[in-house]
Amino acid sequence: LPYLPIYVALCEEKSIAGAARRLSCSNAHVSRQLRQLEALLSVQLIHRTTRQFNLTYDGVEFYKQAKHLLESAEVINEKLCLSENAAGKLRVAASASFGSLLLTEPLVEFYRTYPDIKIEVIFTETPFDLIEAGFDVAFFLTDTPPEGYVGHRLGSLDCKPYAHQQYVKQHGQITHPNELHTLTHILYKNTDLTLDHWTFHHATGNEKADIKLTGGFSVNLVSSMVDAMVKGCGVAMLDEFALSKLPQTERQQVVQLLPEWQTSAILPLYILYPKRQHLPKRTRLFVEFFRNSLEHILPQAQKKKDAQSRERLS
Repeated sequence: LPYLPIYVALCEEKSIAGAARRLSCSNAHVSRQLRQLEALLSVQLIHRTTRQFNLTYDGVEFYKQAKHLLESAEVINEKLCLSENAAGKLRVAASASFGSLLLTEPLVEFYRTYPDIKIEVIFTETPFDLIEAGFDVAFFLTDTPPEGYVGHRLGSLDCKPYAHQQYVKQHGQITHPNELHTLTHILYKNTDLTLDHWTFHHATGNEKADIKLTGGFSVNLVSSMVDAMVKGCGVAMLDEFALSKLPQTERQQVVQLLPEWQTSAILPLYILYPKRQHLPKRTRLFVEFFRNSLEHILPQAQKKKDAQSRERLS
């Protein structure tokens, strides 16, 4: 048990020097403790060279158990001490497209509210195992939240076609989704997903149109889609929140195409954390804080519906 804090720090900091800084001890002490732990278990936990630091399969499994034990011990301590203070470190992963637009301000507000909680945020579009990667909480846009995690649905993307007014002047207005093929499109694409199929529904009638968009410009960041659209590269399917950080002068130059048509909501946004019988106080506070602070991203017409359908995954 005395080795667990050092081992967990090693796994999460990915280096001996990082673990030493986190625990305010020497590099030599961390190295010595790791060697003693591996000797005690008769298992190599970490492959380490001068350039690489990788967990073995046994190292990953041991990390998951060690993390769980430390969190359980922390919860017991909180209950015994009846402490009102929340402290410790939270490692947070977030979709780069979503997080870079909307997470920074709430993160700053959370840190000001709970200054004893240290926060490390990694923005990425690459799916991974939260526990194995050493993260406490994640924000991701996904249709399939992973099993073994608790997830709170915060809402879904309600995308519409947008273009810069100069692009619309050059190419003309359109009145039906079938005309989208005449325009250039900026697509969202990552290693697992390409958002090029859309179903449009007429707001007042029963007509619908299934459209496949094509374009020579694709990126895996929504912010890059916005930049390309503002510079007149073409049409981008975007949720309103993606435009929320534009300066007012630029926002006024953005035109929504096909305003009488709607698309089906896609990619629900979830806040996820590993399923635990007991959660540290800092994690509980973080989840509740962001469930409340991120409600404003939902379209007003959808808030009531999503509030009723918000679910806890098991």
